[in-house]
Amino acid sequence: MARCPFAVWHPISGSSGPHVSGPFKIVHHTTEGSSAAGALAAFAEKKSDPHFTVDATRILQHVDTAEGARALRNAQGGVQTNRDSAVQIELVGFAHLPKDPRALTQLARLCRWIEATHGVPKVWPAGVPRPAKNGRDPGGHNRDAQTWDGQSGHYGHCHVPENTHWDPGYNDSEMAFIMGAEFDAQGRLASPALAPSRAARKPPVKSRRGKAPASAPRSTMPDHSDVPTGFEAYVHNLPLRRVMPFPGAAVQKVAKRRSSSAAGPTQKATEAAVNVGALLGFVDGVSVQDKDDVLYSVQLAQFGASGAFDRFTETQAWYGKYTEILENLGWATEQMAFSRFDQQEGEFRMDQAALAVITAIATQGQLGVLQASMSALGKLAEDDGAIRLFDFHSSVQGSGNFQLGAVQRSANGALTMALGAFYFRSVDERRRFLFFKWGSRQLHFWTAAQRMTLNADFYARRRADVLARLEADAPKYIANLKLGGR
Repeated sequence: MARCPFAVWHPISGSSGPHVSGPFKIVHHTTEGSSAAGALAAFAEKKSDPHFTVDATRILQHVDTAEGARALRNAQGGVQTNRDSAVQIELVGFAHLPKDPRALTQLARLCRWIEATHGVPKVWPAGVPRPAKNGRDPGGHNRDAQTWDGQSGHYGHCHVPENTHWDPGYNDSEMAFIMGAEFDAQGRLASPALAPSRAARKPPVKSRRGKAPASAPRSTMPDHSDVPTGFEAYVHNLPLRRVMPFPGAAVQKVAKRRSSSAAGPTQKATEAAVNVGALLGFVDGVSVQDKDDVLYSVQLAQFGASGAFDRFTETQAWYGKYTEILENLGWATEQMAFSRFDQQEGEFRMDQAALAVITAIATQGQLGVLQASMSALGKLAEDDGAIRLFDFHSSVQGSGNFQLGAVQRSANGALTMALGAFYFRSVDERRRFLFFKWGSRQLHFWTAAQRMTLNADFYARRRADVLARLEADAPKYIANLKLGGR
């Protein structure tokens, strides 16, 4: 918890989630308006809250600095912005005009608190903000993603990757004051004050009939973009880590959208697919839309978990995130409870051991399709795209992490999945590890299994957000298998 002791707590839309990367940094904005009230109304409307709003008389805090604010654009892919340990301050004023010295004094005091609380140095890693040129964007802003993600210090909105705004537009004297101002224990300015500029001292010209001032300043910057909230924000802000499939991987083109999870024809035959590091089988009667929903939700869970934790070295934490994402997508599930699979002597194969674990939770139909799926995968030639895709994403340098699942529509219409989760450490690296005959001392193998149910109506309302987050290349990670004899 980090709340400024001399700020007024004033929550609006809530945070964008906990910080996920980067050293702490201070980001300077201007509200592009003349009043805090106008800024607060805009934040509420667009869900674009900063951590703090500062004017001449007070400091308002909207979000705890331990979590991300909402005032930055965060594009899909690339670096994090709001959640990159960025403490964001909106100063009431305009980027192209001089700032109120009283507001800058409040701002400087707040900066000293953030610097002390979060260890932020008094430096501008991307350079100082540029003042306006002829009242407009001066250009030449350094938005280097590596600098942003790796160096602590002060940044303007003009320095943030994936953003186009050029605030705060400080001039030289404003910059020197903000960085040099010091305060005593009571919060009083202990260094020289900043004299107001001529433009800042000039009163606005009032219009007739009590309307807004005729010369009221107008922003020369485009409006802030809306920031998503709720589930949309959760999916939008998931840090995804995707390793592109190797060239030549066999993939299935999966339909992007349909009107509902029950829509579309049912499959004529049992099908299965490799989906990143998971092998999933589908019992007869599962619709095409159901299949897509399962494949995409499981794929997002894998990429989102890998964006937060290493799939092979932080496996338990990886599965915690994997489960969290599935739950947020509408799957009723529990945390994976892993146990070590012990075989004291002789040889064993992971496919057979995995099936033995799943048998306890699977229906006959699910067990049958999973056996057929694994048999089909095991019969593929070593250079087949599906087996290479599975091995490539589920094992590396003697470590592995994979899932096996079978999906079925139950008699009451619910979409259920029997899912086995597995990870291992071995003495060496093997291709086709799932079907290799391992000695009992060559491998450490951990297993977990559970039944899961998808709330189809819940997921259907969020399907578009999932597809948008995965973008158009999602099918590149899916390879269909043809199952024979069923």
